[in-house]
Amino acid sequence: MQIRLAFLLILLLMSACEGRSTQSAAPAMDSETAMPPAGQLSNLVEPVRYRLELTIDPSQPRFSGTTEIDIRINEPTTTLWLHGKNLQVTRAEIHKNGQVLPATWEQVLDSGVASLTTGDTLTPGSATLVVDYSAPFNDSSNALYSVSRGEDHYAATQFQPIAARQAFPSFDDPKFKVPFDIAITARSADTVVTTTPATGSTTAGQLVRHTFATTRPLPTYLLAFIVGPYDVVVYDDLPPTPIRERAVPLRGIAAKGQGEQLRYALSHTAGLLERLEDYFGMPYPYRKLDLIATPAGFGGAMENVGAIIYDEWLLLLDENAAIDQRRAFFATHAHELAHMWFGDLVTPDWWTDIWLNESFATWMSYKIAQSYWPAGEFDRSLQRGAIGAMANDSLANAREIREIVSDNDRITDSFDGITYQKGGGILGMIERYAGEENFRQGIRYHLSRYADSTANAPQFMESLALGAELREIEPVFASFIEQAGVPLVSMAVSCEAEPVVKLTQSRYAPLGSGIQPDSGLWQIPVCLKSLKNGSTSESCHLLKEPEAVFPINGPCPTLVFPNAGGTGYYRFSVSDADWIALIRDTAMLDGSEALSLLDSLDAAFRAGTVSAERYLQGLSALATHEDWTVVDSVAGYLEGLDSIFSSEDLPLVRKAYGQIMTKAYEKATLDGPDILLERLQRFMLIVAAEPALRAPLAEKAAIYIGFDGPADTTVATPGQLETVLSIGVQDLGEPYFDQLLGLAIRSHDPAFRADAIGALARVEDPALIAKLQAAVAAGQLRGTENSSVMARQMVRTASSDQTYAWLKSNPAELLRLLPETFRATIAPWLANSL
Repeated sequence: MQIRLAFLLILLLMSACEGRSTQSAAPAMDSETAMPPAGQLSNLVEPVRYRLELTIDPSQPRFSGTTEIDIRINEPTTTLWLHGKNLQVTRAEIHKNGQVLPATWEQVLDSGVASLTTGDTLTPGSATLVVDYSAPFNDSSNALYSVSRGEDHYAATQFQPIAARQAFPSFDDPKFKVPFDIAITARSADTVVTTTPATGSTTAGQLVRHTFATTRPLPTYLLAFIVGPYDVVVYDDLPPTPIRERAVPLRGIAAKGQGEQLRYALSHTAGLLERLEDYFGMPYPYRKLDLIATPAGFGGAMENVGAIIYDEWLLLLDENAAIDQRRAFFATHAHELAHMWFGDLVTPDWWTDIWLNESFATWMSYKIAQSYWPAGEFDRSLQRGAIGAMANDSLANAREIREIVSDNDRITDSFDGITYQKGGGILGMIERYAGEENFRQGIRYHLSRYADSTANAPQFMESLALGAELREIEPVFASFIEQAGVPLVSMAVSCEAEPVVKLTQSRYAPLGSGIQPDSGLWQIPVCLKSLKNGSTSESCHLLKEPEAVFPINGPCPTLVFPNAGGTGYYRFSVSDADWIALIRDTAMLDGSEALSLLDSLDAAFRAGTVSAERYLQGLSALATHEDWTVVDSVAGYLEGLDSIFSSEDLPLVRKAYGQIMTKAYEKATLDGPDILLERLQRFMLIVAAEPALRAPLAEKAAIYIGFDGPADTTVATPGQLETVLSIGVQDLGEPYFDQLLGLAIRSHDPAFRADAIGALARVEDPALIAKLQAAVAAGQLRGTENSSVMARQMVRTASSDQTYAWLKSNPAELLRLLPETFRATIAPWLANSL
């Protein structure tokens, strides 16, 4: 397993680096000029304002434009460094002091670093750069890209992190936050949308020039444009609130024929936004809000100012959609809306601190989604994400959250689970330690302090400490973001004299990892839950040293749980007797605490400090917990244990799941669709392969797609569909597989495509695995659908060997199939599935 992972990573990284120029390969510069900046630009030249003039026809292979940038030159120079990648420049000029100076444009690094040079030294002062150019549309959901659907052609953008330079010459660096004026010329039948409201249009033959209002100060990566025959749904304005005096225009935008599917998302936008305004104590900062479903395999969402772009699956849904899809919509929508303040209004000054944007929006998204739609049960989502991040954070080569980025080619490495989920979990831990209201005051202070500007992590930590009036937050925060790894808190309770608890910290190390336990020291807020005679009490302590002893208030407890509320980003270790007591009393733990117990028990088993017998006892006990997230998590752990335990080793757990399945069916009969039922049914039928339940659903799979008869899509609920189709793929043979694959490729329904492709990825027949791989290689799937297939195929025992062999023989092709934006993050994650 480890050999495979390392070998595949080497292949992927070698392929990713093909054609990448190095700094030493750049053209020679004269002695007065520095080498081209491989990372952050200096302040020698600063942009002041942009005027972008673009002509975009997505039916053509290229687009064109003229960019004017007002600049401030701060020191004499012969060379201006800026960005532009794969641009064919036909005119470059510098206008200064009434003179027009012809300039030479040259891209000098493959990352898109470019130079503008003239024959004269440019003296300090104001000037304007003027560049005419054309460029190809991107074909991988990055930069300014085009996509076809039937006879229709669409264009859209994805500029984060450094793809704006492929659309226009720019200082494509987040610290440069300035206003933009944008004009776009397009076909007369095309819709044109960008960051700000339209101000007018002029027609010239078959083309229309659209102009837009000047933006607030923005970095390049938060701009967006779309052009094409999009449906536009003008929805009710977001009404004024006690915090916001003005109404905000709200629209939904999707590919032709899909506009009506946006109304569910639009109807739930005002409620989410109002909760965010109330939390921040600050009105929505921008003049309009467009929700855009791009017709490409985007695989996520992007917080472009006033024009948020989403994958279709996240936005095209209604009240009858599967619970998982609706939960994904609410969490993602809250995440992107939170960015309008934290990430857009206040922006990091460099990519080293992009973790702060994403950690904050991750933390905030679940808080707001839970407040708005409690039935979605988001209150454990932040913790589950943090526990998931601990898996990568437990590796010897784990990176710290705040990892210094010094090279453009390393920026995308910062977008991973450590950034989003670990960071979000740490914010949740510190919020609990500081107090919810104190924490909110710190956030409000930070936003007011840096509105329309940039801020880094030390500035955020200072704002938080000052606003919360709790300076000790700063070293706690710093200890978690500036070093890698998961703290392990070992606990021992003593009542010999008076009740005390001894806490010892080290770095968690699974068996064989090579991690030195003494390689880290954190300032850990540890909250303890004590139980005595059916009553509970809680105390919190700050563990700063390798070990410390703290008093326990009251009489000697019968049980102490080492992570009260489950918010601590650490794992814990106790004696075998205490593991037995915790397993016995799982009913005394709330869902968050039970999740913490599950993760720490699993970690102890993988570190060799807990026996297999105790581990299985714990899984069996937690499988009956009343919180569905705990039960669902146990199922996930079991799915990953098929190479360790045989089915004969799991009788207690299988019996427990049988009981829970019965309860879940009863609840669904009484209350309607239930997320636990959807999750457990998939586990029992696909992972545990319960034969008695498969035959009726195989019949439904056939009827749903019209296999050997008329189709009837009402036979399976949206939440059940992927399970039903998976059974069809596994049980009904090649003709069914072929028919479903064809339907998936031709479908424009994002929910059906997701379920069908998820089912196809569970195929186990070697010949059909090869067929699916051929479809992927032929480009018949979109964007992140390809990585989804690959990951699911690798994680399943029946297909992992064949998939690994295919990936090993085609690493360069694999990378081309992935969206360019996500290649640096998806490729290692994909390899980690092995």
